[in-house]
This record gives sequence, C-alpha cells and structure tokens, in this order.
Amino acid sequence: MAIPKAITFDCYGTIIDWDQAVQNYFKRILSQYDINDADVVALQKHWESIQFTYIQDHYRPYKEVLKHTMAMSFRDCGYPFSTDDCIAFSESMGSWEPFPDAKKALLELKKLTKIALITNTDDAIINETVKHLGVDFDEIITAEQAGVYKANHRGFHLAMERLGVDRSELLHVGFGFKYDVVPAHELGVQSCWVNRYGDIRPANVKETYLVGDMATLALLIKGMAHSTIPQTEGK
Repeated sequence: MAIPKAITFDCYGTIIDWDQAVQNYFKRILSQYDINDADVVALQKHWESIQFTYIQDHYRPYKEVLKHTMAMSFRDCGYPFSTDDCIAFSESMGSWEPFPDAKKALLELKKLTKIALITNTDDAIINETVKHLGVDFDEIITAEQAGVYKANHRGFHLAMERLGVDRSELLHVGFGFKYDVVPAHELGVQSCWVNRYGDIRPANVKETYLVGDMATLALLIKGMAHSTIPQTEGK
C-alpha cells in the first residue's frame, strides 16, 4: 500500500470534538432557563439532521446556518431560546477544543505527506480554529470558497487541484459518513472513517480504512510509509 501523496481531513468531528462542544453549548443555554434534565444528545442529533438538509438547499454563510438551525431544532423540541443565544452559538465554533490525539497525529502525518482540510465552514471560523489548534496545513478548502457544502463534490475537486494530486493519490479522512465517506466513494477517492464511537455504518457504502481515532490513523500511514522504504539487503 503506497502512502497517499496528500491526506484531506474533515475538521469538526474528526479533529475538533464536535459532539462534546455542541452538547456542552446546548446544555449551557438550557441551564439559563433552569432546564437541567434535557437530552442534549438527542437535541444535537435532531439539530444535525436539520442542518444536513438545510445546507443542501443553497449556500449560506456558516454562521447563518448555525444561528438558523439552532433556532429550528430548539423550536421543534419545545425548548426556550433567544436570538442572542443563537448568535452566541454561531460565534463560539472557532474556540471548540480538539480531540487530545489530533494535534500530535497531524504533526506526525505532516512529516510524511501533505495534509489539508475540506471543511463545511467559513474562512473566518476555520482560521480561528487552526490558530487555536497550532497546525500548519498545506491547504484549507472551506464551503465559503467552494460555494457549496459537503457532500457536494466541489470542495474535493478544489482540494485536488490545489494540492496537485489526482483522485488515486488522495486519502480523505472524516467522521461524517454522509458528508465525507460517501462523496469520497462517489469520486473514487480512498477514504478513512474515523469512527470514535462505534457507530453503525449508515449507508450501503464501504470506507477504505476504518480507525477509532487519529492516533491509529497516524500509525496506519506510518506503516504504509515504512512498507515503501527499500530494505537494505542482509539486514
């Protein structure tokens, strides 16, 4: 197995701890209204379902997406909220924390190949996130630049163009099956599903590689790199 010439990553959920950040934020908002027993996991899943449909319609800035879809999900579930709550949620994303293994894995991978982001967000948000993360990516492709959100293929094409690779030389890594693994499969790009929580595969599509975290991904790619190094005869 040859090491890919470039690896593209989903950011939020793969590198940044999306689930925990969203659940914690929803919990804080509800606590302001003395609601402390809400099922924030179910609320998050409902919000994600709404968001997936919302962003397929036409391009809107991601802060607008965050504001509107939070309001829609809270309203559906009968929870109180204010416009200021939605604005604060949309402004918080750039400060969300990475998974503990993410930075080290990315820095190790950068020694072996090009690394890039294909992310469903705006330039301003991802710039804040990357500064907070402390990793220098070779390219960053946002929905703002592509004018569409994943699972649309345009961001993937833009990434391959900027990185100077074709689909056979690329590995795309993500936790979002519908957003990342499915479009990679449709494009004939190798994919790695980072399935931290042991989720059931949600579509009749098979990822190329399956790992439980970013540290394991780094080990996988190191193994590929090692297998391509010529071994000295007699050693």
